[in-house]
Amino acid sequence: MKPTVLGIVIVLALLAAGAIFYGGSVFTPAPQEPVLQSYANDALGIMFTYPQGYVLSEGEIGEGGRSHYVITLIREADAVPVVAGGEGPTAINLDFYQNDATPQTLNQWLVTNESNFMLGDKTYASTTVDSVEAVSYRWDGLYQGETTAFTNRNYIAAVSVTYMSPADEIYTAYRSILSSLRLH
Repeated sequence: MKPTVLGIVIVLALLAAGAIFYGGSVFTPAPQEPVLQSYANDALGIMFTYPQGYVLSEGEIGEGGRSHYVITLIREADAVPVVAGGEGPTAINLDFYQNDATPQTLNQWLVTNESNFMLGDKTYASTTVDSVEAVSYRWDGLYQGETTAFTNRNYIAAVSVTYMSPADEIYTAYRSILSSLRLH
């Protein structure tokens, strides 16, 4: 074998051995932190961050029960108009029910239709949101759902997510919003 060909074979063997030894990790880019957007509402006494790529809408809702304020987050990719009679996309909702005319405790509110609590196994776990006592529970409807409810100012607040599987991106976004939620 000629010295030039032998040299090339040795160099290629060393490169292959290096690639196997390092497992390609030298060329693997570091995971990037998600870009977060901020939301604040002084009237409700809240602020939170949510991942970029979500469309946020908000407003007063007044159908069927008492009126309440709702903030909805939907993935941009899912934010297409719904065909009449069709199903809406999975979403994250932050509902704020006025609770000063005839105040309810959180346990009293849980058994109302507003909570979706009765659509689950009727059990909840105690938790906190920004050091405020809260309850978390799962329920089923058109989609699977999870809600974390607490009181803040003159509101009963319910942060909910609908999803197909807890592995869905929207469920991770919901957990992120809950951990970033600040009450004032």
